[in-house]
Amino acid sequence: MKMEKKGLARSDVDALLSGFEEKNISFGSGRVFGSMCTAPHDYALEVHQRFHESNLGNPGLCAGTSEMERCVISMLGDLMGYRDATGYVLSGGTEANITAMYIAKNRSSGKKVIFPRSVHFSVLKAIKLLGMDPVPVGLDEDFRMDTAELESKIDKDAAMIIGVAGTTELGAVDPIREISDMAEGVHLHVDSAFGGFVLPFLEEMGMTDDRVGPWDFRVKGVGSICVDPHKMGWSTIPAGCLLFREGHPFNDLAVGSPYLTSPKAYTLAGTRNSGAVASAFALMKHLGREGYCDLVRRCMGNTKYLGKRLEEIGLSKVMEPVMNLVAFHHPHPERVQKAMVSKGFYISKVCDPPALRFVVMPHVTKDSIDRMVETLRHVI
Repeated sequence: MKMEKKGLARSDVDALLSGFEEKNISFGSGRVFGSMCTAPHDYALEVHQRFHESNLGNPGLCAGTSEMERCVISMLGDLMGYRDATGYVLSGGTEANITAMYIAKNRSSGKKVIFPRSVHFSVLKAIKLLGMDPVPVGLDEDFRMDTAELESKIDKDAAMIIGVAGTTELGAVDPIREISDMAEGVHLHVDSAFGGFVLPFLEEMGMTDDRVGPWDFRVKGVGSICVDPHKMGWSTIPAGCLLFREGHPFNDLAVGSPYLTSPKAYTLAGTRNSGAVASAFALMKHLGREGYCDLVRRCMGNTKYLGKRLEEIGLSKVMEPVMNLVAFHHPHPERVQKAMVSKGFYISKVCDPPALRFVVMPHVTKDSIDRMVETLRHVI
């Protein structure tokens, strides 16, 4: 495709756009069961549009949005046990993990990053980018970081330990307090990109699983946390927050930006989206804790319903779900996944153990579950 010398009429471009749009799978179709993102709340979309032109990379031109960013970080810090947390709204968990790892490397003489084998792939990406040394740790019977193995791997060369509060494949929560007790001054980062907008509300409703202990800033050794409002926060993409306990470690990233309204730039990205910041702020203020509790309760109810339906067709859970994510044993998940895609349903797979994985986001309903399960029954 090439750019025309003379532009097309908007009606012609709209026709092209419709063709591309038809190739996308919308969350509203009721066919997406493997994504940790969802259709944003209508109000989040409306607010995003109002602030779409602001660039937080040049904060002096969008002082209001910059203030909203500080409010988002403050609200999240309060939600996670430390209202004085500092941080930024970044593009997502990947940028947040890379940034946290860069700061940890810059502040340590070691190069080792210790993490559970269930860690998100963004950590492996960051290790390559930063020239750090990976130190994977096995999992226990509940698919959490094995603390006995962890203890044997912490040494003077450790720059960082990463725990996960809501693993991508199974939704497990690592034993953060036990990990913290072993950290011995090593920076402890918690990746709660998904769990950060689920676990606090489960706890508030008294629905926290016995396998979930304290995982946030209430654990003294936790130095940083990432959480994505564009997942269970119901906000627009892209919005991933990185919070630190201490004052302003982002100074480690700072470079001069003399031609902008701020003398220094503190984040990896230069141009930064403001619409998603305003969207996250507005939705957190609009829904409040009660609204998010209602959302999480509904998703957990649908997760339980999905589990019942899948057991009816002969599948067994890998583990009882901690949050709105559940996996079921199957010897050939990739084969089943491909067959389901051919029939218009999008589920995902787990490699170890081999399993089919389902994320029950706000767009998943009992009706969409019934349609998917009937198709899956024929496939398996």
